[in-house]
Amino acid sequence: MKKKGIISGILTLCLILSTISIPAFAADEDSKNLEQAIISAKKIITVPDDYTEFTHNSSEREVGGTKVRIWDLNWAEKEGKKGSVSASIGEDGSLYQYSRYDGDSKDGLANITKDQAQVSAEDFLKNVIPEYTGEIKLVKNDSGSFQEDGYNFTYQKFVNEIPVNYIYINVGVNKYNGKVTSYSNDSREVKGTEYPSLSGIIDSAAAEKAYIDKIGIDLKYYSYYDYEKKKMNIFAGYAPSNISEFIDAKTGQVVSYSSDNKLDDGNKNHSLANASANNLDKANQELTQEEMDAIQNVAHLISKEKAESILRETSDLITADMKVSDASLNKNYLDDEYSWNISFDGVYGRVDAKSGEVISLHSYNYNKLGANGNTSKSDAQSTVEKFLKKVAPNKFTQTKLKDINSPILKITNRPIEENAFMFNYVRQVNGIEFSGNYLNVEVDKSTGKIIGYDNNWYDNASFPDISNVISKEAAFNKIKDLAGFSLQYTMLDANKVGIVYEFINKNDSYIIDPVNGIRIDYSGKAYRENKLPEYTDINGHWCEKTVKELLDNGYYIDGEKFNPNMNITQINFFKYIYSPVKNNYSDDEFYDMLIQNGVIKDEEKAPNSAISYNDAAKFIIRYLGYEKLAGHSEIFNSPFKDNIEDAYKGYASMCYALNIIKGDTNGNFNGSHNISNAEAAVIVYNLIKNNGK
Repeated sequence: MKKKGIISGILTLCLILSTISIPAFAADEDSKNLEQAIISAKKIITVPDDYTEFTHNSSEREVGGTKVRIWDLNWAEKEGKKGSVSASIGEDGSLYQYSRYDGDSKDGLANITKDQAQVSAEDFLKNVIPEYTGEIKLVKNDSGSFQEDGYNFTYQKFVNEIPVNYIYINVGVNKYNGKVTSYSNDSREVKGTEYPSLSGIIDSAAAEKAYIDKIGIDLKYYSYYDYEKKKMNIFAGYAPSNISEFIDAKTGQVVSYSSDNKLDDGNKNHSLANASANNLDKANQELTQEEMDAIQNVAHLISKEKAESILRETSDLITADMKVSDASLNKNYLDDEYSWNISFDGVYGRVDAKSGEVISLHSYNYNKLGANGNTSKSDAQSTVEKFLKKVAPNKFTQTKLKDINSPILKITNRPIEENAFMFNYVRQVNGIEFSGNYLNVEVDKSTGKIIGYDNNWYDNASFPDISNVISKEAAFNKIKDLAGFSLQYTMLDANKVGIVYEFINKNDSYIIDPVNGIRIDYSGKAYRENKLPEYTDINGHWCEKTVKELLDNGYYIDGEKFNPNMNITQINFFKYIYSPVKNNYSDDEFYDMLIQNGVIKDEEKAPNSAISYNDAAKFIIRYLGYEKLAGHSEIFNSPFKDNIEDAYKGYASMCYALNIIKGDTNGNFNGSHNISNAEAAVIVYNLIKNNGK
């Protein structure tokens, strides 16, 4: 017995020791892996010695169908300083993301040219991803946006001169010191990836026809609500039917992204649908009790109790023992109608306060049994259509079932649960889809019950005529001209690359006006591209260096030509100064902003008129915020040799003192002289360089 007791004790001790050693071993491994991650990171990036505040964490990420451990490393300055360096590095030493902030913000013109910044970016890439040397090309360099503190460069991998559409590398370079401040490369290539040869591919004409016939360019109605003007705009437009589908270059058949591919992102391109939906939550505003009482007395609205009973009759999810936990009367500012919003224990509903129609109904405490429920999709669809014939019979007859997985059609921010079927019936008007209106229903797979319903519908909407529109082929060609349509390598399955025909710039939204064929934006207006021009008429001109340096800093006059000797118009002068933000405004909105900021007065507004040095000095000083001081002409002695009107003497003198307008070679101000585009470039250059704006 004693021997048995000793053996038992030894076994117990071994068990205890084994349980202790496992986490100790794991901790030791973590320590070694962290150490290796830090060493790998510091071989690639520079961490200043005084960045001594160090934090880290790790996580697993799926890359090319394989799970990779990623270490997120962060260094920062102590004692209240703001400098920091962050890096995400894989267990194999690959750098996925990097960012650097030196802690001080600067403004004004760049010390580093874009060409110099590009050299810095490419030297960095040779160190970080030497295996891509000679295989990546610059595909974008701030052509779509302007960053105040730096330049952004996007590189893409090419094989056989064909772009690989899932390998993009982004690099940011500080425009004052030339240092790389950001890097991202999430789509790492799996070692040994094979790319199909170019033999046996169909030609582009056949691919274009296959795309039009099998995927399609759809004509739809879209909507946009302008909250400032309180006006709904419904417009028609052509757009690609499905940006996740494309044409196999060898078979001519439709193929789509692998679910493992990073590019197959359910949130990638929903701007069209989101614009159409118009953020309905924002449109519904809750009323106070006093407002509710006043409105009910004059608007003949149903009572809260009536709305509650309608919801109870509509859904058996609201049981008799469920009490109302919250109720409010809301006004929808899209159509000036009212609705009752009522919450029960785990169920929420909305009812039209005038007609009694159910607008929304959602359950949040249904039984979650997983994806393998007892209800078939066809049975669920039958339940849904029976429900819709009951709650919205007239609207249901005007809809068509739409595949909910279409990436263009994201109609709710709620995630689609794995254990639920979702059915979306989209409104049809004049034979085409109106993506802004729909009846959406969710069904629990395990119980077969309806657990969600949304009725988004504009009752008094008017729709533009579509009887005289360009063809789908013409719309396709317009999008092709804008986005490009050509051969590309893409990831079809976890580790399988295919060669396909598709739109190149598919991440942008392309809507084509069906009547005049121009590109339009999410609001239905002509699309305004925020792209830096490449002037063809400034080579050798005295203003060339100034104009190009301004371009590098995001300041420009729209157009393919700069027209250096042409008189600048008032609106172009202002747009030159406000280049980084001008595309955020329509022309009317732009002037409203200028007037609101005191740069120009309403009676001075003359967009197409020429602008003199007198005007330029006045507007510049107002822009800088020195209007009150400049108005006191009696305190200024003009530095210019020619006579200046008293009304402009203060403005001109201050522009001289601030090194913005220095006069001609003879020392004259020439106040009445209309300035050219080239002369305007000098003024803008001096303004930005010397005054940090």
